[in-house]
Amino acid sequence: MKKYLFSIFVALIVGFVMAKVFLEQYDSYQGIKFTSNSGEMVYFIKFNSYPSIKEMEKNTLSLTNYIYKKNVDVYDVYIGITNDYENLIKLNNYFSSLGYNTFTEEFLITNKEFLLELKNYDSILKSTEDTVVISSINSQILEKYEELINGSKD
Repeated sequence: MKKYLFSIFVALIVGFVMAKVFLEQYDSYQGIKFTSNSGEMVYFIKFNSYPSIKEMEKNTLSLTNYIYKKNVDVYDVYIGITNDYENLIKLNNYFSSLGYNTFTEEFLITNKEFLLELKNYDSILKSTEDTVVISSINSQILEKYEELINGSKD
C-alpha cells in the first residue's frame, strides 16, 4: 500500500510542477493567444507604421483619433475599425478625401462586448453620408476598442 501512495504522491507533484511551468510560459507569451475560434474577423484601417514611438507621435499629430499596436520592431497606427465591407469602403473614401493613404488589415476579435458595440456603430455608419457623423462614429469606435479590448487585455 505504501508503494502506491508514494507513486501517487510523486505523480501529483510532477503534475503540479508541469502545470506551473506550462502556465508560466503561456502567461509570458507575448504573441497572439487564440483560446477559441468564437470571434469574428474585423477590418482595421491602417494609417502607417513607424520604427519608434516618438516618430509615431510626431507623424500622427494631424489625426483626431487613432490606436496603435506595437509589433516586434514597429508601431502600426490604425485609424478605423469596421465589421462591414460597405462601411470599409465608406471609411476608406472618407480617409482618402482627407488625403490619407490607408491599408486594410483583418484581425480576429473575440471580445463579444466590443463586437456587439461595433455592430451597433456599423449600423449607424451604414445609414449616413455626412462626413462629420462618419468622423464622430469612427472616433467612438476607436475609443470603445481601447476601452474594451486594451482595458481587458484581450
